[in-house]
Amino acid sequence: MNSKVWLIVFGVFSAVLIGGSGFFAFSKYKEYSEADSSWNTKVGTIESLEARVPYPNEENEAAVKKQAVEYDAAVKGLYESLNTFQKPLRELENTAFQQLVKKRVEEFREFAQAGGMAVDTVEEFQLGFERYSATLPPPELVSILDYELDAIDNMLRELVTAGVTSMGTFERDLIPGEVSGTEANEEGVVVHKYPVRLRFVAPHDSFQSFVNRIANDENYFYIVRVLKVKNQVTEGAPKLTAEDGSAFPVYEDQSTKQVAGYEMLLEWGYGTESEEAVQEKAKAAGFTPASKDARVIMGQEQLEVFMIVDIARFVNPDDVVAKEKVAEDDKKKTRKR
Repeated sequence: MNSKVWLIVFGVFSAVLIGGSGFFAFSKYKEYSEADSSWNTKVGTIESLEARVPYPNEENEAAVKKQAVEYDAAVKGLYESLNTFQKPLRELENTAFQQLVKKRVEEFREFAQAGGMAVDTVEEFQLGFERYSATLPPPELVSILDYELDAIDNMLRELVTAGVTSMGTFERDLIPGEVSGTEANEEGVVVHKYPVRLRFVAPHDSFQSFVNRIANDENYFYIVRVLKVKNQVTEGAPKLTAEDGSAFPVYEDQSTKQVAGYEMLLEWGYGTESEEAVQEKAKAAGFTPASKDARVIMGQEQLEVFMIVDIARFVNPDDVVAKEKVAEDDKKKTRKR
């Protein structure tokens, strides 16, 4: 290779290497400067905070304590106002509670039968306390279970009074302490909720009446948390005119209030046979002539309803604080052991 060519190549390579090294050194120096500047800013901030008076100071502490006292007073005032609308817990033996459940179940079955509401699972139905038909409840839960029993019995009696047609299922969620491995003590909770689930069939006015009744109950707080409504009637009312627009006779099933449609009349011979022959076939099918000036199209249907209702009970805040203190003391004793 020519010595001049070699020198030219070497010079170009050296220039590229020196330029790349310079660029790399410059970029790293820039990163270093930015990091150093950020560090100095943070150090300055820390030194500034260290020079200030630490918080909370006496003025802020006094303000916070005042707010806490006002909040406690407001909570206690709310509890006192709500407590006038709920029944107090009763002291009861677990054996007496078991007998009380059986008595209430029999009384409610008779009440439902007299009120015209059918219970689909009447043989198994025990107001949601089926588990205590053969076993005794935990003694520490009897007062709460007794409260829940009263609330359930009251709610279902309102269901009957509202004119509900039938009740399909009724379930009660287990409360803390009933399930193995859970404790009954609900620390820090001032509102206890006991959910129940029910399915029933009712006319629209009875369903509306039931919701209004439990929403305005004077002894218990019922919260409708889930509501699903399905209309049993999914098709429109039958036409009362023929295809040419002329009116035709109205036949109605007196037990179900179903009105015969044009297709049913054709099956009975309407338009091809005498009026007497049509009436005889309609009568055989359970329909009789009905003379009406107007028809009720909506409002006569039955509704299939599913509801989850929370039975709420408000607890004295002082009792909640006392339970929290006892629980904290127990934890401290456990740690020492």
